[in-house]
Amino acid sequence: MKWLIAVTSLAAFALAADAAKKMSEEDYIRSEGGLVLEPNTQKGEIAYVNCQSAAKDAWIEESAAYFRKEAKFKITVSKGSFEQKNPKIVGDMTLFIVDDPAMPSLLVAPENRWAMVNVAPLKSDKEPFFRARVLKELTRGFAMLCGASDSQFPGALTSAVTKVEDLDHHTDYRLPVDLFTRFRKYMRTFGVMPGNIETYETACCQGWAPPPTNDLQKAIWDKVHAIPAKPMKIEFDPKKGR
Repeated sequence: MKWLIAVTSLAAFALAADAAKKMSEEDYIRSEGGLVLEPNTQKGEIAYVNCQSAAKDAWIEESAAYFRKEAKFKITVSKGSFEQKNPKIVGDMTLFIVDDPAMPSLLVAPENRWAMVNVAPLKSDKEPFFRARVLKELTRGFAMLCGASDSQFPGALTSAVTKVEDLDHHTDYRLPVDLFTRFRKYMRTFGVMPGNIETYETACCQGWAPPPTNDLQKAIWDKVHAIPAKPMKIEFDPKKGR
């Protein structure tokens, strides 16, 4: 019993530490004026087109938000329909989400600029399992649409999945960092490029920040763009040669 309590305590501590780290990152970004996109750096668009209602809209948006943050591509989410013989592509690349028992859970046609995730085979009476499977299969569909078939890190979601239950063995729907490098190189062919997203203070220091939109950004803007009251006086010392 003591070891169980110890393990439970360690798990709780780890979860608390992760939450604190996440909150710390959010607080840091907020203190730096939030995130801003450098103009003319983000090109093209990847579209999630939701053609079903079995999987919740929030799950679809969660997947899109993850890839917006990590891949820094422009990613949109909209409602639509899917016709396998002639899919209507939205943006430069489209990830369709459907609910059709007659089709597999994943189809990929990168040469035609689309992939399809089918939630029908992923369904479970337990909603957490269904949600997790949908998010993981969306990750697989997005990765393969963007040109990453596998990772150098073993156990990535892009490795072989032979049945739905294989998805349950993965901890979550995140991908290793090496795949995002592959995304960026591959997607240039299709006119899709990531944006340069920085904190407002970093953007000010780099010289491309937009005008401030709130008091915190204005304070950062004024601090970075402040002109010294007196010019620096540099005197030459012949003994030191400078």
